[in-house]
Amino acid sequence: MRTIGTLFLGCAMVFFTAAVSLTAAAQSSSSRAAAPSPYVAYSGDKAKAIAAPLEISFAYSYMHANQGPGQCNCFTMNGGSTEAAIHAYRWLSGVADLTGERTGSVNGGAHGLSLVSFTAGPRFTYPIHHRYAPFAQTLVGVAHGFDSYFPVTSGSTSATNGFALMAGGGLDIRFGSYWAIRPVQADYFFTRIPNGVNNRQNNFRLSAGVVLRIW
Repeated sequence: MRTIGTLFLGCAMVFFTAAVSLTAAAQSSSSRAAAPSPYVAYSGDKAKAIAAPLEISFAYSYMHANQGPGQCNCFTMNGGSTEAAIHAYRWLSGVADLTGERTGSVNGGAHGLSLVSFTAGPRFTYPIHHRYAPFAQTLVGVAHGFDSYFPVTSGSTSATNGFALMAGGGLDIRFGSYWAIRPVQADYFFTRIPNGVNNRQNNFRLSAGVVLRIW
């Protein structure tokens, strides 16, 4: 009887220990499951509605360009852009934008224009829903124009560099943890490139594309 009692007590202790271990494991698993993913954009608390650590976008862009002051100096350009946004703090990110645009004819003339710009600056994102995240940004950098005609003091050149400023915003619609679509982004795009008058261009860019939310 003593042997049976000892065996029963031993089995009871093993069962109790196993039960406690399983309960602790279940609670730990539940706690991990309940913890918000770092990629969740919105969890009911706007303080937690942060962007992914790194977001990269690829977009088609359409630009209404301005050659300079005066009448009939506007033309259209088509191209693409890519942006990399690194999350800094809460709703603030640092953004770098690379855009390339091309037209075969400026104002119906014999010269076309290729324009590449690189700009960088801050972005402010304010999520209004777990999917919808509008943003505003201001970027500054440099624009490079080539395959065209640029009047300069020494005559003309086919390629030149100038200051670039891009200010605007857009909307990201997030699907899952790792990607989103950007149905619209609108930017005022200012450049200082030789045009024979005041060397300033006021352009307007529209773009749309996809966003990869990674890292």
